[in-house]
Amino acid sequence: MLMNHDNEPKGPSSQGDAELGQRLSSIRLRAGLTQTDIAGKVAVSRQHISNIEIGTTSPTVRVLQEYLRACGTDLAEFFYGPLPINQTRRQREYHSKLQALLQNDSTSPVVTKVLDSFMASLQSSMTAVVQPIRVQARQARARYKEVRERYKDGRPKK
Repeated sequence: MLMNHDNEPKGPSSQGDAELGQRLSSIRLRAGLTQTDIAGKVAVSRQHISNIEIGTTSPTVRVLQEYLRACGTDLAEFFYGPLPINQTRRQREYHSKLQALLQNDSTSPVVTKVLDSFMASLQSSMTAVVQPIRVQARQARARYKEVRERYKDGRPKK
């Protein structure tokens, strides 16, 4: 939803705001908190929290961050989901390094191209592994069709 300079809604509510509000409400309830609890932690009125949750208004980034923090989560988890908990130390280290490279304006384009190329290469190699199975299936169908034609009338054709 668009907001004017006084942080009041401008224009009609959008479906996205209602979905955002529903997700926030769900997170709050899972955390066992009331709208009043959140309002106190975020330093806004309970009505403002209610308006956010029903999609009448959109939260500012500060309000959203503090709302999520009060519920025991953060912006990254809210938008991208939880990080895998079963990562090895080495995987976490690589994840951190990759994140740093992607956040750096000078390295991000290069890293993105390398990753895209790598993913395309993986996809090609996976297709190559599957391809012989497809070829075998096609050949088996051809053989079956050949045998069926030969025994069409119940007797083998010579």
